[in-house]
This record gives sequence, C-alpha cells and structure tokens, in this order.
Amino acid sequence: MNNLRNAREFCFQFFFHLQLPVFDSLKGELQEEETHKLLSTHISDFKESTNTLLDDKMNKFVIKQLSSCLKNYKDVEKVISGNLKNWKISRLSKVDHTILILAVNELCFTKAAPPKVIINEAIELSKKFGSQESPSFINGILDSIAKKDPSNLR
Repeated sequence: MNNLRNAREFCFQFFFHLQLPVFDSLKGELQEEETHKLLSTHISDFKESTNTLLDDKMNKFVIKQLSSCLKNYKDVEKVISGNLKNWKISRLSKVDHTILILAVNELCFTKAAPPKVIINEAIELSKKFGSQESPSFINGILDSIAKKDPSNLR
C-alpha cells in the first residue's frame, strides 16, 4: 500500500468519526476555525490513538484534505445530493457518505490527483470499509460527478 493511500485511509477514519452525532460540536468548531491549529491538534491526537505514522508530506496532504472538507462541507453535500438518483443523503450509510465527502471534495476542490485516481482510491476505501454494494455505488456517483464540468459542480 502506498503512502497516499494510507493518508487517504487516515482521512477517511478521521472524518468518519466526525460524522458521528457525538462529534457534531467538534465538527462545528473545526468548520469555524480559521487557523489549522485546532484541526492539527485533533489530527495529532487521532494519529496517536490509532498508531498511525505519516511522513511530513502525507501529514500535509491529510491536513489539506480535511481542512478543505470542513471548509467546503455544505457545497460538497450539495454536489452529492444533486447526483443521488431516487435517494436521499440522509439514507446513505456513514461509510459511503464519508467516502463520498472526501472524494467529491478532492474532485471538486483540492484536485490532488486525476479524477480516475480519486475514484479508484474511493472504491478501494469502500471495499475495505463499506458493504458489498458500496464499491459500485461509490463508483456510479463519483463517475457521474467527474463527467460534469468541474466549474458547475460547486
């Protein structure tokens, strides 16, 4: 497994716990935070609690991705909702929802990799953490989003 995949998996695990109702207030604090200090502190604590080792480059990637997800959360949710066919975002599993948030943010905002790579990485996360149907569901949603003009996604 490559370092970037490890970093994306860490982002998934961190953001997944923020999706749980018990962390709503923390997510709100992190969304309002202008500096990365609070986010960096929570990432460091989470890395320690999960025994995750990331080099400096991957740590910067994690902070950039998570910061962007928090900053663009409402816009990302709109993009996801707009691409769900006969489905409501509230009905998504927390795993699928979290994977979509991270991947849509990367597709639309940070553009850290080509769309095919972002989609493939999201599918790999869904194979590891999601249900049997998750990989095809994630692929369908992200493929639909990636085919649209990125300037219209926000």
